[in-house]
Amino acid sequence: MMRFSLPLISIFFYTPWSIAADVIKPANPAAIEYFEKHVRPILVEHCVKCHGEKKQNGALRLDTAAGLTKGSDTGPVVVAGQPEKSKLIAAVKRTIENAMPPDKPLPKEAVAVLVEWVTAGASFPADTTTKPDPMAAKNHWAFRAVVDPAVPPGSDNPIDAFIRAKLHEKKLTPSKPADRRTLIRRVTFDLIGLPPGAEEIEAFENDKAPDAYDKLIDRLLASKQYGERWGRHWLDVARYADSKGYVFQEERNFPFAYTYRDYVIRAFNDDLPFDRFIIEQIAADRLPLGEDKRSLAALGYLTLGRRFLNNQPDIIDDRIDVVSRGMMGLTVSCARCHDHKYDPIPTADYYSLYGVFQNSMESKDLPLLGHVERTPGVIEFEVKVKQLEKVVEDERTSIIAKRKQLHAAVSGAAVTIPLLLPKLMNTADRNELTRLQKRVDEFRATSPAAPPRAHALQDVKFIEEPAIFLRGNRDNRGAKVPRRMPEIVAGADRKPFTDGSGRLELAKAIASPTNPLTARVLVNRVWMYHFGQGLVRTPSDFGIRSDAPTHPELLDWLAKRFVEDGWSVKKLHKRIMLSATYRQASEADAAAIRADPENRWLARQTRQRLEFEPLRDSLLMVSGKLDTTIGGKAVDLFTQPFTKRRTVYGIIERQNLPGTFRAFDLASPDQHTPQRFQTTVPQQALFLMNNPFVAEQATATIARPEVSSEKDPTQKVCKLYRAILSRNPTEEESEAALAFITATPATKPPQLGAWEQLAQVLMLSNEFVFVD
Repeated sequence: MMRFSLPLISIFFYTPWSIAADVIKPANPAAIEYFEKHVRPILVEHCVKCHGEKKQNGALRLDTAAGLTKGSDTGPVVVAGQPEKSKLIAAVKRTIENAMPPDKPLPKEAVAVLVEWVTAGASFPADTTTKPDPMAAKNHWAFRAVVDPAVPPGSDNPIDAFIRAKLHEKKLTPSKPADRRTLIRRVTFDLIGLPPGAEEIEAFENDKAPDAYDKLIDRLLASKQYGERWGRHWLDVARYADSKGYVFQEERNFPFAYTYRDYVIRAFNDDLPFDRFIIEQIAADRLPLGEDKRSLAALGYLTLGRRFLNNQPDIIDDRIDVVSRGMMGLTVSCARCHDHKYDPIPTADYYSLYGVFQNSMESKDLPLLGHVERTPGVIEFEVKVKQLEKVVEDERTSIIAKRKQLHAAVSGAAVTIPLLLPKLMNTADRNELTRLQKRVDEFRATSPAAPPRAHALQDVKFIEEPAIFLRGNRDNRGAKVPRRMPEIVAGADRKPFTDGSGRLELAKAIASPTNPLTARVLVNRVWMYHFGQGLVRTPSDFGIRSDAPTHPELLDWLAKRFVEDGWSVKKLHKRIMLSATYRQASEADAAAIRADPENRWLARQTRQRLEFEPLRDSLLMVSGKLDTTIGGKAVDLFTQPFTKRRTVYGIIERQNLPGTFRAFDLASPDQHTPQRFQTTVPQQALFLMNNPFVAEQATATIARPEVSSEKDPTQKVCKLYRAILSRNPTEEESEAALAFITATPATKPPQLGAWEQLAQVLMLSNEFVFVD
């Protein structure tokens, strides 16, 4: 069964407008976002000059939904969902006589984007001539200042007071409290992403102290495994990966991507104030860090994005997007080619931010993150790097020596040979230099002895004021604009940035308590992971077309408390988890489910399926094989012998994302992911039934000393249930298990025996895979 790439799942299943020959259908905001971010820039740069407002060769116009739907004078050019029948795709693939563009082929990556767009429905924003109403925008709930609303009466807990006031309005009744077994399992998975053991559950069930639940939360928040669980959530936001994607012949891997992942995990474990967390990820290099340089790794938030064939405008656009959507829920990137269609974000504001990152360059010599001990391994690594670099330099010197035109060109000119060399080299020399440099980069990326460094940014020496790219075309410059915050966030009297690139000023403006978006966005994200859905169900879009919050007063109340608590994420967790709303059962009567099938009003908890990371980690945990080492280089999860590290440390390969990741809806590393999709496809069950990793964990579980040493079959079943499901079996379950063991014929390796098969069946169960 074919699966679409992750960025398109939202368009394909939720699928503005969708072009299907002569039929236009409504499309959702995710489809609009994909079009604006990936498709429109291609059309603007390569197509609308001849097929736009002023000129329509062949009667085809590609800058409006109506024009695309109408097609050319020979008929429709796009058939939604069928790229093989779409003339537009045939033209850009140059398989027909009228190949487009006529002068030179589109880049292969651009063709791939257009094919995926048509495959997923060819969504196109609705044509509109109206601009966003500034007054309406100022009154939009997300752009107003955060207020401290009065708490409704009727409950000791403010969160419950807000929730129950809405339930009363909707004529709904909250569910009963969850039993203590369900509660400890829910809390443990929520905070550390691992199951509690049978003894932990029983101890909590028997602890009658009034503060038993408080102590449970505190213990889990203090666990080093908390940062691994919640750090992974932030890595979705940060579109984290260990590789760059397609980059021609250069080294594809980031040598030190793991230092950003480890920084994020440490930040959550240390409860780094979230405002400081934001500032470090945008401008750590501009802070007085003292001797401890580990925070420089935070800049991976900006630098570890996709490389876009090293196209700088696309790289900067990606950085604007991950900052604006990830931290403020603002879709600034939609204003790259034109004023935002819905939100009051003019193109000028986009290029104000563009100028910040245009004046920030990646550090050529990646900074070390601390003192390096002169171990034999480190010394050997440095010697080898120097040897490889000398080979590169020798080759460059050789190329320069045999190119007389280089020396003639620089004679008496204010230019140096290294600047001219790339332009004057022939293909063979260029490829050889690239090959040799790749050897250096590959060794740096793979050597276990390489001291940890940061993929950092630094300001350029000479600051350049940005100019608007008309229609997003970098070769068609408009007026210059100052570097500053968008007006909708900072107000009409906002000041230009003057400190270098402006990254530190940008970071402080985003992390300001007066910014109406930042605290709301983070609070909503944390709520979403605890309840399955946010109070705002478009977690990275708080703009005009966003979903309105179900409980706006509660969102503001939590945002206000969050800032007052020093931007402490751990205090936010505890505040939410102490509420009766969080602690209620997930069961509800049929009438309540009919009245609120999506559980928008929270009359019950939401049953949630484990994501792939806690699922795989749980298999390792119950088998007794989980390696709890914190941090370090990324590891291969899918090659035997299978690693025992937690899944957060697995290699994320942008260009070749493993099929297992796709099957289990892992966040796409190609772009910022606000919320993972939840699909149900056969591959998920087949993984648990047939994957060698799962079989290995089932075998290891049976080999656990407390299970393998048990001679009594009834007790062995009991111990197996306790190891995997953290409980004793019922009498009926025990009888069924024993009957299965007795009836199953003996097998020989590599086939699983009866006991191993029983263990795998328990690992396949909904009780193991879901959290109530």
